[in-house]
Amino acid sequence: MRPLKLVMNAFGPYKGKVEIDFTQFNQKTLFLVSGPTGAGKTTIFDAIAYALYDDASGTSRGKDTFKSQFASDEVLCYVELEFELAGKKYYIKRTPAQMGPGKHRIKKYSPEVELIHGTNVTTKINEANKEIQDLLSLSYEQFKQIVMLPQGEFKKMLESNSADKEKIFRNIFQTDTIKTFQLDLKEEARRLKSEVEQSDKMMEQFVGMIQPQENESLAEAIQLLDIKYLLTELEMALDTYRDKMQQYTSEMDQLRKKMHDNQERVEWLTELAQLEQTKNELEALKTAVNQKRTTLALNEKAQKLADLKEQQQQEATDKTAIYQHLEADKQALRETRQALKENKKDFAAVEKKYVLLPEKREAVNQLEQEERTIKTIKTKENQIKGFEEDNQHHETDIEKQAATLIDYKKQVEQIKNLLTESYQARTDLLEKQKSANELQEKNNALSSKQKSVTVLAQTVEQKETKLALFKETEAAYQAIEEDYKQQRLAYNRNIAGMLADELEADSACPVCGSMEHPHTAVLTEDIVSQEQLEAFEEEKNQNYQAYNSASNEVRHLNERIQEYEQLLELHASEAGGALNQLQEELTALADERTKLAIDIEQLEQLAGQEKDLQHQLEEIQQAERRLESVIQELSSVCQNNCKRIQETKEEIQELRLQLTYEELEQVQATKRQLIDELQQIEAAYKKHQDKKIALEKSETQYQTSTLSLEAQHERLVVRYEEATAEFEKQLKAANLNEAFEEHLIDAEQAKTLTEEVAAYDQKVWVNRVNYQKQKEKLAASDSRTIEDYQLENQEKQKELANLAERYQELVGTVKNYETASGEISKNYEAKQAQLENYRLYSELAELANGSKETDYVSFERYVLAIYFEEIILAANLRFTQMTNNRYSLLRREEKVKGTGAKGLDLDVFDNYTGKTRSVRTLSGGESFKASLALALGLSDVIQNHSGGVSVDTLFIDEGFGTLDSDSLDSAIETLFELNQRGRLVGIISHVEELKMRIPVHIDVTKTSQGSQVKVKM
Repeated sequence: MRPLKLVMNAFGPYKGKVEIDFTQFNQKTLFLVSGPTGAGKTTIFDAIAYALYDDASGTSRGKDTFKSQFASDEVLCYVELEFELAGKKYYIKRTPAQMGPGKHRIKKYSPEVELIHGTNVTTKINEANKEIQDLLSLSYEQFKQIVMLPQGEFKKMLESNSADKEKIFRNIFQTDTIKTFQLDLKEEARRLKSEVEQSDKMMEQFVGMIQPQENESLAEAIQLLDIKYLLTELEMALDTYRDKMQQYTSEMDQLRKKMHDNQERVEWLTELAQLEQTKNELEALKTAVNQKRTTLALNEKAQKLADLKEQQQQEATDKTAIYQHLEADKQALRETRQALKENKKDFAAVEKKYVLLPEKREAVNQLEQEERTIKTIKTKENQIKGFEEDNQHHETDIEKQAATLIDYKKQVEQIKNLLTESYQARTDLLEKQKSANELQEKNNALSSKQKSVTVLAQTVEQKETKLALFKETEAAYQAIEEDYKQQRLAYNRNIAGMLADELEADSACPVCGSMEHPHTAVLTEDIVSQEQLEAFEEEKNQNYQAYNSASNEVRHLNERIQEYEQLLELHASEAGGALNQLQEELTALADERTKLAIDIEQLEQLAGQEKDLQHQLEEIQQAERRLESVIQELSSVCQNNCKRIQETKEEIQELRLQLTYEELEQVQATKRQLIDELQQIEAAYKKHQDKKIALEKSETQYQTSTLSLEAQHERLVVRYEEATAEFEKQLKAANLNEAFEEHLIDAEQAKTLTEEVAAYDQKVWVNRVNYQKQKEKLAASDSRTIEDYQLENQEKQKELANLAERYQELVGTVKNYETASGEISKNYEAKQAQLENYRLYSELAELANGSKETDYVSFERYVLAIYFEEIILAANLRFTQMTNNRYSLLRREEKVKGTGAKGLDLDVFDNYTGKTRSVRTLSGGESFKASLALALGLSDVIQNHSGGVSVDTLFIDEGFGTLDSDSLDSAIETLFELNQRGRLVGIISHVEELKMRIPVHIDVTKTSQGSQVKVKM
């Protein structure tokens, strides 16, 4: 992502509209933002961060404070940002929540956004935020760590502990899923532990349900809470109780059988007594039932005679009805034959008219043909009129199209002229571009030479500084060396004096061996001890090292000066003048390049029109050809229409010669009259024809029915005579007279008497059979009475109740034991599985979240440590360079006390001392260099791990004020290196030397009316 243009309106300390065009920096993509404290330097970075991520660059500003306090409510605060990414340009505008102008009064504005990318426009804040993050492939937190390093947070990454780095890296490398995985393991272990504890409680509840009774072994198992032992004892107790229940069941079954047998005999004796009583009652009803049998027999004979008499009467009725029907049909037949005679006379007159129908139909057909001919003439006359109207429209269109065709031909000539100019512009453009390349090469050569001359001038200044230091160290070394010689001499003299003082008479000298000592050395007043001499020697050596180091630096600088003098063919003393001359040449060259760039841009625009002009020419020529084709087609249509008009007129003339009538109304009236006559004749003919058919059909029907009725009448006479003879025969056989009907009873009464007799007979039979069965059952029994059996059953019932009570007690105990045993077994098996899961998840949770075995390094920190090692490796490439190979960053791996977060702490290795120490011991300048290197390393690693991330921009807010001259040089060289790789690097700083080293400045000044911005090149 590279910003192209930033617009701020009423934003922060800026009252009005401020525009910063980053494209005007040309190739100078390292720029400095300078200005007094509070002027609004950081606000520029805030505006970029707000435009992209709807938030500020640091943590000290909120979105509700963006609007300038210098601006009134009549002015709206907003930020616009144009930026480039992967060769494409994007535009975004954000407006924070604020009070602003309305139609009539000040109103509250909600936050708004407008993101334009290509032809797409996004106006929803959440959607725009997501699209920006997807485009940049960076979250807001990642953006602050690798693109925009805000004030006050620069050293946050460097000095933060493992826990803080874990939070930072989690956002950057998106290891939330690993953290969630750790928490899920921990929560699952806690849940499984709770399940195990719950199972223990349930186990205690189920064990508490067991009443051991008098079973000491079971009571012991309950007391010990030994589940396997308890289940074994429960099963043994259950076997004992089940056997006893089986015994009780057998005894109760025997008692129930005995009671059932006794009760059965009681029922037999009772039933036998009831059967004897029923038999006596039935015998008493026998006479009355026999009377009912006689009544039913007489009724049956009388009913048969009544049926025969009814049949005789029905035959007489049917014979009379058929005779009457026969006479009626004979009369109808005579009337039908008379009507047929009359219809035949009328039909002859109608038939004469019916014969003439074909002639009348032919006349109607001729009239219909003439009607169609007249309509055809009308249609053709309308066609002629349509052709004439079409020709009028086509002639008008031809005139318009001809005028348009003339305009097209003029446009073709104009475009051809413009194409000629475009071809010439392309030729001129090649020459201008060649000149621009030559100027670029010349500019590069001058810039390179300017840089070398600048380095030469700086080296000369460094040499003067180092030379003065060399002279100081040289003088100091010479003085200390002379002093050391004096001290050495004094020390040696004192040694001789001390030896002389120790000599004795007649003893050999330890130096020369002489036995005589005529002139012994004498101790001086300035006594120098060996320790003092060694201290002097150490001081001398230190001064020598400083002297030698200064000498080497001066020699090295002289060598560099000579190299640059040979390279530039320039004496060092001429460097200042050469710089001024080079700057003038570069300025003149820049003006020439600017002018040439304008010419190239104009030529590119003109040459770029070639394709569009060619396309326009082709389109107009195609339109011209289409128009000529249209005119030709319209002319052809007009000619065809004229030809068809003439042909149609000739056809109309021929058709008129075929007509009898001139007008269509005359033809239609004559046709209607003929059709009416046709319809009347056809209707009369059909009417007489239908009547004839109907009469003939009726005649046939009456003839057939008369013959049939005569045959039926003869059969009915025979049947009546037979029915009369049968009735008289049956009356005599029944031994009854004509008054037989007095023995008839109604059907309901006959049904009732029949059912009563049948019921009586059934009861007699059932009583006889049951009585015999009961006698046979009781034949094998003893002679006891009903009371004897009942007394015995009462005793047996008491015994049965006692056994049932004891059986139910055992049932309750067995059910209790079975329930407890089943639940305990099920819970015990479930608990074993729960324990296994709990042990597994507990161990995994401890390992994943950091335990003693992993030195309290969590799984997430282990993964982040891999990223951290890559970051440190990338950071050290710059950190060692910025510290002249003195320092390198290391991840702390040694074990420390406590259980806090570990694995992401940072140390620094000092090559001067060969020891490792905390990064917190670094000085302010060293910390800044370490922080800068770490931030750049983090940027490199994130780009490597995020395929879609392209970081072409870096903004740094403060930190350079803590650097000495050498450190500042190395830091700037690092930033220049980034700049040469194509990154846009922006720095906020108060350091004056940066203003001299960085050519592009964004100066921010503050006034009582708000801050202002000015870009200096």
